[in-house]
Amino acid sequence: MPKSKEAFHHRGTSYIVMGFLSIFITQLLLNLFIFGYLELEQMGGVWQSSFTIRAFFPEEVSPEVVEDVKEKVKALPLVGEVKLVDSEEAKSRFLSYFNLQEEDLGLEENPFPPSLEVQAQRVEELPFLAQELEKIEEFEEVFYGGENTDALLRFYRFFLTAGGLLLLALFVFSLLVVTTVIRASIQARETEIEVWNLMGATKRFIRAPFIYQGVMEGLSGGVTAFVVSLVFFHFLLDFLNTSFPLFFWINWEELILPLGVVSILMSSFLGFLGALLACNSIEEESAKK
Repeated sequence: MPKSKEAFHHRGTSYIVMGFLSIFITQLLLNLFIFGYLELEQMGGVWQSSFTIRAFFPEEVSPEVVEDVKEKVKALPLVGEVKLVDSEEAKSRFLSYFNLQEEDLGLEENPFPPSLEVQAQRVEELPFLAQELEKIEEFEEVFYGGENTDALLRFYRFFLTAGGLLLLALFVFSLLVVTTVIRASIQARETEIEVWNLMGATKRFIRAPFIYQGVMEGLSGGVTAFVVSLVFFHFLLDFLNTSFPLFFWINWEELILPLGVVSILMSSFLGFLGALLACNSIEEESAKK
């Protein structure tokens, strides 16, 4: 093999390795992101009963109005569960919380208004649901959460924003690497492609092997990342469950389906898109010559 071709061959091999590694690393980080998201969902589901919106009626509201508003709240799309707390139950909770007897209040009438306890379908939807409840005129006061709720929501939003930006940057980088790899492969077979053109080969026929190369490169990187991720999370969750058994960790089996689907589809699409961009770029350059 001539030195120029040998050097080009080695360079092409290096490009292929770079393409594989870029997709592999991108998919690994995406799998970590998925793990973190599912863990947040698990925490939110377990703590959801603590993140409850309390909407209070005026003291002199009629039972009919309370029932009508309760049904209206149930119909809201963000609502998960709704519970009515009448005046007697509110008084009983107050007495129990402060370890008091009814005589200790020294009141002839019950001063506690009825209220609704409302849970959102998803914890991060609490502020939006609270805004919807505040628009209902029959409520005198609406409040929810506290420091724990606000801290979780802030972390959730930060996690999604920062993770999304990082994954977008990695996706673009991997796409550029794959595109460069396929361009190198096309240029290495330039003479062969010219022969195909002279023989009347269609554009689809010429593109097919390079598209196949891109998909297989992406698929191999994704599958490898999937296997490595499963092994890593298996040992990680075993360690976490042993070290912190009272925390709300997700089950290892819950990761298999989302990681498998995302690893295969995302990496294959990344390889396909990179190959397609490379073919289009080469064709545009050839057309200008």
